[in-house]
Amino acid sequence: MLSRSWTRLLVPLFGTVVLALIVRQAERGTSAEPITPWQAQFQQLVKEHCIACHGPEVQKRKLRLDTLPLRFDDPDTADAWAKVVDQLSRGEMPPKNKPRPAEKDVRVVLDGVRRQLHEASLARQQREGRVVLRRLNRVEYETTLGDLLATAVQVKDLLPDDNTAAGFDKLSAVLDVSSAHLLRYQEAAERALRAVIPSRPQVEFKERRTGKQITEKWPAFKDMLGKSARLDGDTLVLFVRPYSHVPCSTAPVPQTGRYRLRASVAAVGTAGKPLPLRIVCDEQYGRNEGDVRAVRDLAEGKASLIEGEFDLKARQHLVFAGWTLPTLREFGQKAADQSTPGLAVEWLEIEGPIDPWPPAGYQRLFANVPLKPQSVARLEAEGRPVPPQPARRPLDSYIYDPLVPAPAKPREDAERLMRDFLPLAFRRPVAEDLQRYYVKLVHDALAKKTPFAEAMILGYKAALCSPHFLFLSEPLQAGGPADQRTRLDDYAVAARLSYFLWSSLPDADLLQLASRGELRRPEVLRGQVERLLNDPRAKRFTANFAGQWLELRNINATSPDPQIYGEFDDFLFWSMPRETELYFEEVLRGDLSLTDFVDSNWTFLNQRLAKHYGVANVFGGELRKVPLPPDSHRGGVLTHASVLKVTADGTRTSPVLRGKWVLEKILGQPPAPPPPEAGNIEPDIRGTTTIRQQLDKHRNTPACASCHRHIDPPGFALENFDVIGGWREFYRGTGGKPVALANYPGRNIYRGPDVEKGGETPDGRKFQNIDEYKRLLLADKDQLARNLAEKLIVYGTGADVQFADRDVVEQLIARSRGKHYGFRSLIHDVVQSRAFLNK
Repeated sequence: MLSRSWTRLLVPLFGTVVLALIVRQAERGTSAEPITPWQAQFQQLVKEHCIACHGPEVQKRKLRLDTLPLRFDDPDTADAWAKVVDQLSRGEMPPKNKPRPAEKDVRVVLDGVRRQLHEASLARQQREGRVVLRRLNRVEYETTLGDLLATAVQVKDLLPDDNTAAGFDKLSAVLDVSSAHLLRYQEAAERALRAVIPSRPQVEFKERRTGKQITEKWPAFKDMLGKSARLDGDTLVLFVRPYSHVPCSTAPVPQTGRYRLRASVAAVGTAGKPLPLRIVCDEQYGRNEGDVRAVRDLAEGKASLIEGEFDLKARQHLVFAGWTLPTLREFGQKAADQSTPGLAVEWLEIEGPIDPWPPAGYQRLFANVPLKPQSVARLEAEGRPVPPQPARRPLDSYIYDPLVPAPAKPREDAERLMRDFLPLAFRRPVAEDLQRYYVKLVHDALAKKTPFAEAMILGYKAALCSPHFLFLSEPLQAGGPADQRTRLDDYAVAARLSYFLWSSLPDADLLQLASRGELRRPEVLRGQVERLLNDPRAKRFTANFAGQWLELRNINATSPDPQIYGEFDDFLFWSMPRETELYFEEVLRGDLSLTDFVDSNWTFLNQRLAKHYGVANVFGGELRKVPLPPDSHRGGVLTHASVLKVTADGTRTSPVLRGKWVLEKILGQPPAPPPPEAGNIEPDIRGTTTIRQQLDKHRNTPACASCHRHIDPPGFALENFDVIGGWREFYRGTGGKPVALANYPGRNIYRGPDVEKGGETPDGRKFQNIDEYKRLLLADKDQLARNLAEKLIVYGTGADVQFADRDVVEQLIARSRGKHYGFRSLIHDVVQSRAFLNK
């Protein structure tokens, strides 16, 4: 038991829920149960067929079974026996060159062990729940603050990096809390809260610039006119993508807010093809690169009216450029003529801020509290007379005398505001004593003559750094049957659902259903899943689930060597992840079969990606759904350029990296981690000349062979794709005879050895290329569904799949099979499952 002193320390910091988990771990029993006849039968099988390799003489990398207790109530021991069961089930053990037990004996033993593992795991879940108390990861913290405060906030980079497990950064087991977290949470919360209070009134701003006026704003344009640019009256025609010191841009905005853009632009000299227009957000004197806000396709000749709304910070502007136009250096000193492609800019207009006043975030935290200059608010608070104020003050005066909340009744308003805020922040009704605690915190600050805004920020910050906000509250139910104790209440279901699909807190509709106790009803839950998936915030599911499942978050991790991959450019780089994101959303939106993630006859392309893939007759910069030609090797996410880039190092491809990716992400059968001594093993590769020969030598090393027989085949299936996802029949060399680069007329590369492709799966099925390998993957649709079901459970609940969850997964697969493996249907079934609706 924990001492009283420890109890007094822990309860205020973490609450009784966390303390109960600590006590439960401390009091867990360790007594072993007597051996039953069935267990003796299992031990005999292990002794006859396993101990020779997994006994006293075992190598360090292997699991030792002679000393592994035959008990299942200990999680670590149960996990070890679960791995034994999985290898026996797949026929991987005993090895093929060793005597094998009779199949009927294996089935009897496996059924018994599975039953024991399931019962022990289920009992543990019913006693403790599947999920240890989980905190918000840093992405969720930022999006939650943004939605709660109704203000776009950027605080993620202030927080420490989150640990990952099972492929995601949402698992409670690895989301720890350190002193660094607590300090950074305070800094992040304060930054977000202060961003909500406007320091000066909103000013109306609207400026239209003609093409000619743009050239007058930036003197460097005069060196371009007559060569790489020209003026047709007031219209500026650009034949290049200008550098940052000569941007074709809107006026910089005077203050942070949401702005409306209108522009009249056209393409010229494009021979009837559209010109991709890139709109970039940049600082007024920035580098004019990176933050692409929109891409539009411009028709030749007639001007197009471009409209949109954009969130901008003070002094930012929107920069226009034709994305396929050459840079100034590429264009050189030649003069453009009527056939030269270009971007014609008649005028650009920016207007705003168009946000309501006071801003929505201010209304959320200071509803019905007027904003007044600080000097006025101080005089009123002190009961002193306020001198007459001008009807309109110069904006510069707010630098030294900013606006602040100025309530007529500070104590009453503070209590009202804090009581309204807490249930939203804590995502459920808040006990009266806890509400009084936070109200008292603010009242005490006011009693010390702290300004009202500072006192409220103190209270709000305390709430945003408390366990009630940082952790998802999923309390155990007191009393009742064992299978009901871990049943989530409706508020916990609302939070779990919103963080699953929106990475943020539940909205008013979810909380209202939870307050009526209706959310858990299957038909209601299904309707809410549909509503959340159809909301724009569901793009966060794409960014955070697909971004981690397919590792799209790592798209910036490597930079292709420009000396080897000179065709790689920013247009291609921008297009890569968007193909995969749009593809994911299309499968989700249309409830298409999850097998489309492996292979399909369509994808999303623009002209840059289509050129890279060798797909003809695709024009423009906007990605759209395109049918693939019959001889294309594309289709499915395995052959997306984004995936192929994140599984390479920028210079070379590795069958090991790509093979491991396929096993983990598509098949759901990750290889074991390399043994401790693997890094010291130096296989004898003298005399080898190819990647396959080197890996064959590696596979002959005992410490590596068992994993590489699974890793290498999918890796070699993808070997026809280079580090940026281009198709190749040979490797690129560094010298010799140059040859034309496919899909890139006029660009040459050096030819190296022929690509080594094809292989054989561990069960003896051979393939010659990626097309044949994808067909082998599609032969087991259930495993593809099993993989995605498990990943959705992990991501949606914040806990890895446990043995008792396996029957849930198999039920999901059976339902999916009857629904043609529809991906959207699978998400619905996951949400309705026992794993999702219980702690």
